[in-house]
Amino acid sequence: MANDQAPRGTARPQRRSAEWSRPDLAGEGEIDVNAISAKAEIRGETRNPAGTWVPIIRVVGIASSLFHFYTAGYRPLPALEQRPIHLAVMLFLCFLLYPATSCGKDRQPSALDVVLAVVGAATSVYLAVIYEDFVLRGGMPTQTDIIVGTLFCIIVAEAARRTMGMFLLVLAAIFIGYLFVGPWLPDILAHGGFGFRRVIRHMYMSTEGVYGIALGVSATYVYLFILFGAFLQQSGTTSFFTNIAFAAAGHSPGGPAKVGVIASALMGTIQGSSAANVASTGVFTIPLMMRLGFRGYYAAAVEAVASCGGQFLPPVMGASAFIMAEYLQMPYAQVAAGAMLPAILYYAAVYLQVHLRAVKVGMEGLPRNRLPKVKRVLLRQGHLVIPIFVLIGMLIMGFTALFAAFFSILTVIAVSAFRRETRMNLGKILAALEAGARNTVSTAIACAGVGFIVGSVGLSGIGLLFTQSIIGLAQGELLPAILLAAGCSLFLSFGLPTTSVYIITATLVAPSLAQLGVPPLVAHLFCYYWGGVSAITPPVALAAYVGAGIAGAPVMKTGFTAMRLGMAAYLVPFIYVYWPALVMWHEAPLHRVVLALIGGAVGVFCMGAIGERYITRELPWTQMALLAIAIVAVMHPAAIANVLAVAIALGVGAWEWRARPSPVKAS
Repeated sequence: MANDQAPRGTARPQRRSAEWSRPDLAGEGEIDVNAISAKAEIRGETRNPAGTWVPIIRVVGIASSLFHFYTAGYRPLPALEQRPIHLAVMLFLCFLLYPATSCGKDRQPSALDVVLAVVGAATSVYLAVIYEDFVLRGGMPTQTDIIVGTLFCIIVAEAARRTMGMFLLVLAAIFIGYLFVGPWLPDILAHGGFGFRRVIRHMYMSTEGVYGIALGVSATYVYLFILFGAFLQQSGTTSFFTNIAFAAAGHSPGGPAKVGVIASALMGTIQGSSAANVASTGVFTIPLMMRLGFRGYYAAAVEAVASCGGQFLPPVMGASAFIMAEYLQMPYAQVAAGAMLPAILYYAAVYLQVHLRAVKVGMEGLPRNRLPKVKRVLLRQGHLVIPIFVLIGMLIMGFTALFAAFFSILTVIAVSAFRRETRMNLGKILAALEAGARNTVSTAIACAGVGFIVGSVGLSGIGLLFTQSIIGLAQGELLPAILLAAGCSLFLSFGLPTTSVYIITATLVAPSLAQLGVPPLVAHLFCYYWGGVSAITPPVALAAYVGAGIAGAPVMKTGFTAMRLGMAAYLVPFIYVYWPALVMWHEAPLHRVVLALIGGAVGVFCMGAIGERYITRELPWTQMALLAIAIVAVMHPAAIANVLAVAIALGVGAWEWRARPSPVKAS
């Protein structure tokens, strides 16, 4: 296995090719990704019910997907009918699939699980059944409504604990408790307090609590796009992404790591979770990286960082783009367009670091005779990408995201029939429908759990206090404010999925930046990035830990390596706060966009070089300090600062090129 460091000032190490003498990597045929994936095993958080539970879960999942598909394309329902039915199915599946403790993964659903599943579904459906009567009586709850609502809140809290862990549950309990203890708090936190009936009505029988915007987006956009991803997977599009990534980058230094970056970016944008993307693509990219010579912790970190970035990359952005569009009341296409350039900078920085590491330790790529040919891949599977272009085209033309997803799913079925080996038969269609429901459970429950927090913020007005506190502590200055916003976003998002992360930070943190003059979309993207990086930030780096499980690597070392590889996610948001043209490029003057892109490119180069401490040799500390100065200069809004950053980066690059070690000559 390759050493992680090369002695400073020595000649560049020779390329490593001995790994290819292994029987599973040598040969003339293409590398069998499925065979490599089968050798890597990772256990998820869910149980695998057997016996009579299999058809029950399958029928419920298929029926749920058909319901959401029908209401998306033909008959939309009122919010307090659609959302309760959606959550009823998710609660039912949650208690059958998620055990109460980690010890229950190998056991079948218990009697308690079944009771919670049935009662949880019934309490949610109850609201849809009484919806018309509830409206006729002016929204006034009866005693029965309060009893059912209380049961509902308890069951949703337990479902959130099973899927998200204790952090979300404790956070929700703190916010709900705040509603009751307000009269006894110090003046700055005090409020008049709220009665039990008022709180239950707000959380259960309105669109301001559990059934708020978050669950509304889960019941429509999120479900449809996760279902779209399930159909893409069943049609073989995942295989196409992997093969095209191998064909494009597999032969270059550190090829499998670059394949992991590209494939995870392509899949991550339609996945609902960074950790889920690591589990789906990491089972073949991580073993390949390790066989090439990367250490296990480094291979796992590369996959985690690449998967985390998929949440920032349009068109889907882990479905959070749709929630952002709802919060900001702007077209979805505008949100996606704004997120594009920062996401490209993020991936450019990760790709550069992987390349520098591979060159530094002298690694080769995969043998060309083991890689798929681009032309062959396109001829055999290229048609599978048509639904994605259909989706993007419909969004650009102004169709709603919901209808675009609905039509794109139909397109997947039609396009897959172009070739026999990709054709989706009835079995694959039903499998995709079931997978869509299963894959939505954790996101839907997270959105419901976050509803307690959002509902408490709306009822108590603490969000305004949070905003004023950030502005007050920062004394109205932008830099301290964004540092505080970054820290708050990171802390509030530990252990939570992307959608929950965004909802919490959009409610509590983003308004403070908007009040300081940061454009709303820029403020929301800043908090979204800093919330999203919790997936690669110890101590709760979920994506990194999933990768470590596949690689058999130390979890904390993997997490801190992922932080270093993903430094772009921490720094790029500061760049686009000071250079909003990176996000608002469709509105900004052309020269500002060009300057922002140049600054971003310089920042990527400097981040990659600092991350690996290498350009053509191991960098001296003086050059490291100069590159750090260049990154700071890039963030300054003045054009002269960008010019200085460019000059520093070019100077360091030229110096290192001249000082590069001579290649080792073959004897």
